[in-house]
Amino acid sequence: MDDMQSLENVINELKYIEDNNWDNMDHLNSVEMLLTSNNNGTDKDDEISDYFTNLKDIMQEAINTTNNIMSLMGEMEE
Repeated sequence: MDDMQSLENVINELKYIEDNNWDNMDHLNSVEMLLTSNNNGTDKDDEISDYFTNLKDIMQEAINTTNNIMSLMGEMEE
């Protein structure tokens, strides 16, 4: 990227996205714990748990993609 100011602004925004990604993952982990029975460690509702497992996988993809973009932007900064 030729415009260094724009590059810095994009990196700053990506940092906000990264923080938000991790906050979302924390919330998903909390929901996952709430959906697990304390008595025997099984899911309280298999269908809902499957949806949250899928959402967690998608969130992990978003985290990985954000990290890849940040690495690329960091290389551009050098």
